Amino acid sequence: MNVELESVLSGLPGLDAGATSIYLFGSQALGRAHRESDVDIAVLFDWQAYDRQGRFEAGLRLAGEVSRAIGRNDVDLVVLNDAPPTLARAIITHGRRVFCRDAEADHVFVRTTLLRAADLDPFLRRARKVKLAAIRQ
Repeated sequence: MNVELESVLSGLPGLDAGATSIYLFGSQALGRAHRESDVDIAVLFDWQAYDRQGRFEAGLRLAGEVSRAIGRNDVDLVVLNDAPPTLARAIITHGRRVFCRDAEADHVFVRTTLLRAADLDPFLRRARKVKLAAIRQ
Protein backbone atom coordinates (compact mmCIF):
# COMPACT_ATOMS: atom_id res chain seq x y z
CA MET A 1 0.00 0.00 0.00
CA ASN A 2 2.93 2.39 0.55
CA VAL A 3 3.56 3.02 -3.14
CA GLU A 4 -0.14 3.43 -3.80
CA LEU A 5 -0.54 5.70 -0.79
CA GLU A 6 2.44 7.85 -1.77
CA SER A 7 1.04 8.15 -5.29
CA VAL A 8 -2.34 9.28 -3.94
CA LEU A 9 -0.76 11.80 -1.56
CA SER A 10 1.48 13.33 -4.19
CA GLY A 11 -1.26 13.53 -6.82
CA LEU A 12 -4.36 14.75 -5.01
CA PRO A 13 -6.32 16.70 -7.61
CA GLY A 14 -7.57 19.24 -5.08
CA LEU A 15 -4.30 19.62 -3.19
CA ASP A 16 -4.49 22.95 -1.48
CA ALA A 17 -2.27 25.60 -3.01
CA GLY A 18 -1.13 26.52 0.50
CA ALA A 19 0.53 23.13 1.10
CA THR A 20 4.31 23.34 0.92
CA SER A 21 5.07 19.68 1.60
CA ILE A 22 3.44 16.47 2.79
CA TYR A 23 5.09 13.67 4.76
CA LEU A 24 3.96 10.10 5.31
CA PHE A 25 5.06 8.81 8.70
CA GLY A 26 4.40 6.03 11.18
CA SER A 27 3.99 2.38 10.30
CA GLN A 28 2.99 3.14 6.69
CA ALA A 29 6.25 5.01 6.06
CA LEU A 30 8.38 2.46 7.89
CA GLY A 31 6.98 -0.49 5.97
CA ARG A 32 5.47 -1.99 9.12
CA ALA A 33 1.81 -1.40 8.34
CA HIS A 34 -0.60 -4.09 9.39
CA ARG A 35 -4.34 -4.58 9.33
CA GLU A 36 -4.92 -2.23 12.27
CA SER A 37 -2.55 0.52 11.11
CA ASP A 38 -3.90 3.97 10.51
CA VAL A 39 -2.53 6.42 7.96
CA ASP A 40 -0.34 9.15 9.46
CA ILE A 41 0.38 12.17 7.32
CA ALA A 42 1.83 15.57 8.10
CA VAL A 43 1.51 18.74 6.09
CA LEU A 44 3.59 21.89 6.09
CA PHE A 45 1.54 24.88 4.97
CA ASP A 46 2.91 28.09 3.53
CA TRP A 47 3.21 30.43 6.53
CA GLN A 48 1.77 33.30 4.48
CA ALA A 49 -1.27 31.38 3.24
CA TYR A 50 -3.05 30.80 6.55
CA ASP A 51 -3.20 31.83 10.16
CA ARG A 52 -3.35 29.09 12.81
CA GLN A 53 -7.13 28.61 12.46
CA GLY A 54 -6.85 28.56 8.67
CA ARG A 55 -4.15 25.87 8.85
CA PHE A 56 -6.38 23.80 11.13
CA GLU A 57 -9.31 24.06 8.71
CA ALA A 58 -7.13 23.37 5.66
CA GLY A 59 -5.72 20.34 7.47
CA LEU A 60 -9.23 19.01 8.09
CA ARG A 61 -10.10 19.46 4.42
CA LEU A 62 -6.90 17.69 3.36
CA ALA A 63 -7.49 14.79 5.78
CA GLY A 64 -11.01 14.40 4.36
CA GLU A 65 -9.72 14.47 0.81
CA VAL A 66 -7.09 11.82 1.60
CA SER A 67 -9.71 9.66 3.34
CA ARG A 68 -11.98 9.79 0.31
CA ALA A 69 -9.10 9.14 -2.11
CA ILE A 70 -7.87 6.03 -0.31
CA GLY A 71 -11.26 4.80 0.90
CA ARG A 72 -10.33 4.81 4.59
CA ASN A 73 -11.53 6.80 7.57
CA ASP A 74 -8.46 6.32 9.77
CA VAL A 75 -6.31 9.18 8.51
CA ASP A 76 -4.43 11.14 11.16
CA LEU A 77 -3.05 14.48 10.04
CA VAL A 78 -0.49 16.67 11.80
CA VAL A 79 -0.03 20.30 10.77
CA LEU A 80 3.74 20.65 11.00
CA ASN A 81 3.59 24.43 11.36
CA ASP A 82 1.88 23.98 14.74
CA ALA A 83 3.44 20.71 15.94
CA PRO A 84 5.82 20.58 18.92
CA PRO A 85 9.45 20.58 17.74
CA THR A 86 10.16 17.05 18.96
CA LEU A 87 7.14 15.60 17.13
CA ALA A 88 7.98 17.54 13.97
CA ARG A 89 11.58 16.30 14.18
CA ALA A 90 10.43 12.68 14.46
CA ILE A 91 8.16 13.11 11.44
CA ILE A 92 10.77 14.71 9.19
CA THR A 93 13.57 12.35 10.20
CA HIS A 94 11.66 9.05 10.23
CA GLY A 95 8.90 9.82 7.74
CA ARG A 96 9.06 10.24 3.98
CA ARG A 97 8.34 13.42 2.10
CA VAL A 98 5.89 12.46 -0.64
CA PHE A 99 4.99 15.90 -1.95
CA CYS A 100 6.96 19.13 -2.13
CA ARG A 101 5.82 22.31 -3.81
CA ASP A 102 8.62 24.53 -2.39
CA ALA A 103 11.91 22.76 -1.61
CA GLU A 104 13.50 25.89 -0.14
CA ALA A 105 10.64 26.50 2.31
CA ASP A 106 10.70 22.82 3.28
CA HIS A 107 14.47 22.97 3.82
CA VAL A 108 14.15 26.06 6.03
CA PHE A 109 11.44 24.35 8.09
CA VAL A 110 13.51 21.18 8.49
CA ARG A 111 16.62 23.10 9.53
CA THR A 112 14.70 25.28 12.00
CA THR A 113 12.85 22.30 13.46
CA LEU A 114 16.02 20.29 13.97
CA LEU A 115 17.66 23.24 15.75
CA ARG A 116 14.61 23.92 17.95
CA ALA A 117 14.29 20.25 18.91
CA ALA A 118 18.02 20.03 19.68
CA ASP A 119 17.70 23.10 21.91
CA LEU A 120 14.91 21.37 23.86
CA ASP A 121 16.69 18.03 24.26
CA PRO A 122 18.84 18.92 27.33
CA PHE A 123 15.83 20.36 29.16
CA LEU A 124 13.67 17.34 28.32
CA ARG A 125 16.40 14.94 29.49
CA ARG A 126 16.73 16.81 32.81
CA ALA A 127 12.96 16.93 33.28
CA ARG A 128 12.67 13.21 32.60
CA LYS A 129 15.47 12.47 35.07
CA VAL A 130 13.76 14.54 37.78
CA LYS A 131 10.40 12.87 37.15
CA LEU A 132 11.90 9.38 37.26
CA ALA A 133 13.71 10.21 40.51
CA ALA A 134 10.42 11.44 42.02
CA ILE A 135 8.65 8.25 40.96
CA ARG A 136 11.32 6.07 42.54
CA GLN A 137 11.00 7.77 45.94
